[in-house]
Amino acid sequence: MKQPKVLSIAGFDPSAGAGILADIKTFKHFNVYGFGILSAITAQNETEITEVKWISRMEIKKQVDILFKKHKISVAKIGIIQNLETLIWLIDLLRFYNPHIKVLWDPIIKSTSGFNFWKNNDTYSLNKVINCIDIVTPNQYEYISLWGKNHSLDTFPNSISVLYKSAIKNSRSVIDILWWKKQKFIFKQTRLNGLDKHGTGCILSAGIAANLTIGLELDEAYKKAKEHLIEYMQSSNSLLGIT
Repeated sequence: MKQPKVLSIAGFDPSAGAGILADIKTFKHFNVYGFGILSAITAQNETEITEVKWISRMEIKKQVDILFKKHKISVAKIGIIQNLETLIWLIDLLRFYNPHIKVLWDPIIKSTSGFNFWKNNDTYSLNKVINCIDIVTPNQYEYISLWGKNHSLDTFPNSISVLYKSAIKNSRSVIDILWWKKQKFIFKQTRLNGLDKHGTGCILSAGIAANLTIGLELDEAYKKAKEHLIEYMQSSNSLLGIT
């Protein structure tokens, strides 16, 4: 039996806690075959980033062209990307090869260590992105940075699903909100105090992409991915977990 195929387009993190290496490990956990295309090379460990070198559109295109020449891919997850214009260009390129490909964007704006990947974004390009992707998975900081504190989930177009991670949190619990099929689904978990990990957003979104690839509906894909993330967070006392 052939493994389902899923694609990560993300940065290279030498610590393997986040980015493309974390995505590939997550794909393997869910028994899907993970392809990887680099969007950036970073100099970092689990606590610090000192440099990001962006991969040019031409170099990204070469990776996409040769991969899609051989393989049909139904789900793509996009992590760090240089800017919104490059993201729009990339989605157009993926849809050139597969008009029905499901695109999940994990909008990484700032690392947990404080490194800013983006300095600004424009509303026009952001609206264009929102109208051409399938799923976006911002955390609270990313959601507010992109849309503002008072933006309501039900104002998003019906064509997109939004997973608002850690939308509400306190010392005891964390609430994720999924906007899907014109409804809000609330997921409440006990907060795992003292068990922070590097790359949790990457692992959760990669888990969702993997489970969508095997045919699960979005809510079930999220639940399976979240279960894996919780196991990962409890796997060690360091910022790097054990897969």
